[in-house]
Amino acid sequence: MKRVLCSLILVLLLFFASGAGAYEILLYANLTQLPLEDGVVLRIDLGGHELMEEEWGNILESSENIVLLPSLSDIEKRISFLEENKEKVLGIVVSDLFSEEQPVFSPFLSFTHNYHRVLIFNFLHDDPDVPWDEYLKETEEADSIIVVGTGGNLPLLREKFSAEGEKVQFVERDSSPDFQEKLSVEEKPLLFFFYSSRCPSCRHLKDEVVPPVLDKYKDKIKVIYLDYLFSENYKKLVEWEEHWQVENKTSVEAFSDAGFVAEEDEKEFASRLEELIQKTIESEKKEVSPPPPGEDLIFRRFEGFTPWVIIGAGFLDGLNPCAFATIVFMVNLLLLLGHSRRRILEIGLTYSITVFVTYLLLGLGLFQFWHVLSAYQTASRILYLIMALLLLVFAALSIKDAIQYKKKGKETDMTLGLPESWRRRINQYLKNSFTEKNLVVAAILSGFVISLLEAGCTGQVYLPTIMYIARETPYRWQALGYLLLYNAFFILPLLVVFFAIFWGSQSKALVDFARKNIVFSKIALAILFVCLSLLLLKGALF
Repeated sequence: MKRVLCSLILVLLLFFASGAGAYEILLYANLTQLPLEDGVVLRIDLGGHELMEEEWGNILESSENIVLLPSLSDIEKRISFLEENKEKVLGIVVSDLFSEEQPVFSPFLSFTHNYHRVLIFNFLHDDPDVPWDEYLKETEEADSIIVVGTGGNLPLLREKFSAEGEKVQFVERDSSPDFQEKLSVEEKPLLFFFYSSRCPSCRHLKDEVVPPVLDKYKDKIKVIYLDYLFSENYKKLVEWEEHWQVENKTSVEAFSDAGFVAEEDEKEFASRLEELIQKTIESEKKEVSPPPPGEDLIFRRFEGFTPWVIIGAGFLDGLNPCAFATIVFMVNLLLLLGHSRRRILEIGLTYSITVFVTYLLLGLGLFQFWHVLSAYQTASRILYLIMALLLLVFAALSIKDAIQYKKKGKETDMTLGLPESWRRRINQYLKNSFTEKNLVVAAILSGFVISLLEAGCTGQVYLPTIMYIARETPYRWQALGYLLLYNAFFILPLLVVFFAIFWGSQSKALVDFARKNIVFSKIALAILFVCLSLLLLKGALF
């Protein structure tokens, strides 16, 4: 309990200490007495002790952060002891000894402190036969590397790890009694980058706009990407916002102990971010008192919400071009094939209700795993591209119809005004392939997939707060009511688009106008398809 409390205090004290710093790692070997060194973050036990096994076991229990790098002698004489005590340490590392009979060993160990990753290797043989490509690939994401070797293999190890430059510290095993050595591990200043994985403009900013700026300073600053749809990350976000008193909150925000950036304009964000990075690198490390707990701040934020605020946020998030494009495509296809008014109404409402239910489940935390998968962005881009291309095809066919009608003065042979024989064949094919039940299933799947792949970006203040309260607090029922209200107005723009097309297609005045002004109607429809397609292409390509 004492260790846990001390660790919690340390985390709180370091939360905003994001300037450059360092911490110490203690290495020791060949002990004849227990080490008394304190104030280190990690201990690396190199074995070879003259101690009794019971005394060695006591050492391994003395700290939560001990890594065991045994000697060849330990492996030969004390393998049973190593197997019995493997749960007491973070890991037992032997990088050049592989055997199915000794699964107790790991080829390397990764240790993370204050968001910095240290990779530890232990080589015991003079000519280690190991998968060097795999090892070196692992080092790419490491901030520091510690390589323990012998006098016989260190020249080879220095050669193999030479590309890592100053990240690597080499330690030669020492056979002297009570050997102890301290290593200082440097830490870069921290920059916290908060975004939403469900927001296309957030992803574009994170993946396309920001990297050129960050690449210039990658050796001087450590960037931590945090998706605030996850509760723990959202608590960190509101703590930083409270610390810097951020008033105009945006969909993407960046923080350090030198300041913050909260800008919707991409160019302005990139410019302000570079200024913040330079300021962070130049500033001295600060010890700042921790802010109020994030949960208290989230409660305070939730208490300031009103139904009108939630309605506005839901409506703005509902302006989703992909959902609009799908409903426009679906209704036009059903109209083209001569489906009844009732059938079109059923399919459209089914699609809209599915979008509502899916977003409600997303708000309650279901399907959260999907947004962290690497396939998520790829699938989203592919969906946008397919819908954009289909709409461009429809636009081209509409323009072709307008030109053809202008020349011949009749719509019999127009592409979208299909000849009756074609329409009968297509309807027969769809009737055989898609029953009434299958059409409903198709509408449900379309609504579910599109909702899963896309979301709005303006609700970053409201939706994450409501999601957090709904899942983890006694006020979940009030939060659930807000979530229902948010989602009801989220699908309102979709319903407006659907009923505008549905009622427009049934209006005698509009139908008569379209027939009398076919060229104008076809061009207007083509412009609508092109506009929706351009919006989708922007999401797919940028």
